[in-house]
Amino acid sequence: MPLPHSDATINARTWDQIASTMRTEADAVSWLFRTAPGPGLEILGDLDGTTVAELGCGHGTRLARLTQLGIHRGIGIDVSPTRIHTAMTKHQDDRLEWWLGDACTITARLPELDVAYSMFGALWFADPHQILPALHTRLRPGGRLVFSCLARQPGTPEGRRAHLVRNGPGRQLLTVRWMYSIDGWVRILTDHGYRIDHVHQPNDKINRHWGSAIFRAIRPAGR
Repeated sequence: MPLPHSDATINARTWDQIASTMRTEADAVSWLFRTAPGPGLEILGDLDGTTVAELGCGHGTRLARLTQLGIHRGIGIDVSPTRIHTAMTKHQDDRLEWWLGDACTITARLPELDVAYSMFGALWFADPHQILPALHTRLRPGGRLVFSCLARQPGTPEGRRAHLVRNGPGRQLLTVRWMYSIDGWVRILTDHGYRIDHVHQPNDKINRHWGSAIFRAIRPAGR
């Protein structure tokens, strides 16, 4: 399948079109592809007084909830202008900022972070060989990176993949994802200087079938 534009441009167009027809998000926070028992916000660790970034923040519902857990500063990043506009309008709090842009390039402008996270967001839709090293420079030593994605299905190639998502009856839109096995993600994170702290693979039938996975990695002190 041809990919004539940059990944960020393709994904921005798709998520903006989807966001224009779905302006609200569920209040429930779930790291999984389908609702099932699994970790909650506690997987992010103690958030009191922290600076946090969400990579692929959508309409801002998840990041806004972290204000109840004591974050000092929260930065939401998304490629969709519609999503960022909704977040700015709906979640007006002095502790929250909403940045529009490609996470691969905008990450370099972030302040020092205690936590970065992504729920099926930019850590899955951006080139990990660009975003992970950029993010590593912004996480303080001991800082935490938590993200969820779908792991590569057995027998399919790893790396950059074009994928169609449904947006209403008979309408499909193009996205670009980066698909790796569990071992592949662990290898990439380790290669870019992270220490793997926890990998969660749910046991329910649907999430197991689709390859849902949650990773928590640490920037070690001295690296």
